[in-house]
Amino acid sequence: MARAKNYDREKAVEAAMLAFWKKGYGALGVREIESETSINRFALQTDFGGKQGLFLEALQKYLEISDETALKPLQSGGLTALISFFRQLAHGEAEDPRDGGCLMVNTVIENANLGIDDVSELTARHYSNMQRMFELALGWAQEEGELAHDFDLSSAAKMLLTFAMGVEVYVRMNGTVSAASAQVEFLVSQIESWRLKK
Repeated sequence: MARAKNYDREKAVEAAMLAFWKKGYGALGVREIESETSINRFALQTDFGGKQGLFLEALQKYLEISDETALKPLQSGGLTALISFFRQLAHGEAEDPRDGGCLMVNTVIENANLGIDDVSELTARHYSNMQRMFELALGWAQEEGELAHDFDLSSAAKMLLTFAMGVEVYVRMNGTVSAASAQVEFLVSQIESWRLKK
């Protein structure tokens, strides 16, 4: 007879996401997972395939949230959407989990040692998508006459991706989202300099 689940899967995955975000994959033990998520050892193994399976599901949840909130507006927002995206990187609330950096950037760094192939594939797909969204925003800006017709969309999108990842490392190093405010405002001034004068 199958055991009844004594936890809400969606809430448990969200709790796991926050726990992995705070601790990292390697430092988060099974006992802490049980405490933070209400997923017991049996359910962790049978429902998720173990700690790694839960980690992958938590990362996927993070990406779903990121895609809907941070990245989606870039599809048709031009330079204004780009500026808003980057300013949001340096604006946080009290006890913001982002004070510890971006879960995906943290994961990329940790996974350089862990070498989990599924994690590498997921993070690579995420950052490829982010770069594509930056290029879409720039392309929209170009179509709307905000950028010159010969503006190098691809190189600019790659630079913006590199900056976004670097900001998150800097935030983690300093322990607060607002640490990157000056750098973000400098980037904003650069983006504004790309805008064609009318």
